[in-house]
Amino acid sequence: MKSLNCLDLAVIAACLVPAAAEAQSVPTNLPGVRAYLNAPADFNPVTAAPEALDVYGFPPRPNATSAPEDYADWVRTVTTPARAILPILKETNIYHGPARNLRGAGAGTVGNVTDVTSSNWSGYIISSSTKPFKVEEVKANFMVPVAQQAFGICSESAVYGSSWVGIDGDGSDDVLQDGISFSASCDDSVTTPSYAAWYEWYPYSETVITNFPVSPGDDITVEVWNTSATAAKAYLINYTANTKVTISFSAPSGTTLTGNCVEWIVERPEVGDGLTNLTNYIATAFFNSMAWNYTASTPTYNEPGKAPSGTVYASTMLDNSSNPISYPVVGGTVDIWFFDEGSAR
Repeated sequence: MKSLNCLDLAVIAACLVPAAAEAQSVPTNLPGVRAYLNAPADFNPVTAAPEALDVYGFPPRPNATSAPEDYADWVRTVTTPARAILPILKETNIYHGPARNLRGAGAGTVGNVTDVTSSNWSGYIISSSTKPFKVEEVKANFMVPVAQQAFGICSESAVYGSSWVGIDGDGSDDVLQDGISFSASCDDSVTTPSYAAWYEWYPYSETVITNFPVSPGDDITVEVWNTSATAAKAYLINYTANTKVTISFSAPSGTTLTGNCVEWIVERPEVGDGLTNLTNYIATAFFNSMAWNYTASTPTYNEPGKAPSGTVYASTMLDNSSNPISYPVVGGTVDIWFFDEGSAR
């Protein structure tokens, strides 16, 4: 008889977790990308072990005592009776890359927040040279804004905007992220908006989840976390449409997570050889913004207004003429309001 490799029940259970996780996920239409469907009806994510949460594609659970607000928001996320979809995925030619020209024209420091500028990012970045985010989860909840072109302009050339959360991208060559996009084009004085959910591990391009519903005003939470230096999961839930999706995917060949920063961003992405014009989104907000090292025995919780793991940078996006077009304002510790101005209006 063949001898067992696992010598006791605890080790046997540990050995079975990867196989169980694989059994509960299903392949998608893209090679190497898997998705998680609905857990059994009697599965309770609130009381389940962390390993079981992973098996069924749920995001990691914050500690109810040390992070009560984050825990309460997590409970809402995992207990909402949303339908899990098998995603239909489409790779695009849109890239949400690292921050460009970040800190090139800092406007000063207030408290622990340093004001900076970037040509593609507006938002809050927590950054540290000690790379404390090597195993991290980052999330936010937001309402989808209305996509339109600048006031008084009708152009067939589309304008683009994206709201997302991510890890890396400030001084590193990769960005692990997921979010939603809001774009608009115009023809014969009629504006055509476009909305989509997506995930990305740059330098790969954006991958759109084509059958995930996104409309202006929708209440959406996005979360992304890495399970190793080259593997990650993205979780998106649309509370308005009662739809959710969990996707597991890998880094591009030769790319590993650096762990030097986490961020909450409104971006004008790159299409072709350059940055796009920013959508006139007017205003949008991120709520319950949080990042944490979810595998640590005593996790550290970082928020835009409270960052024990690094320096907080508040980035204003500049247009191609170095004029401000999008900027963030933090409220409390977990909420960020974004506003556009200048050439984006």
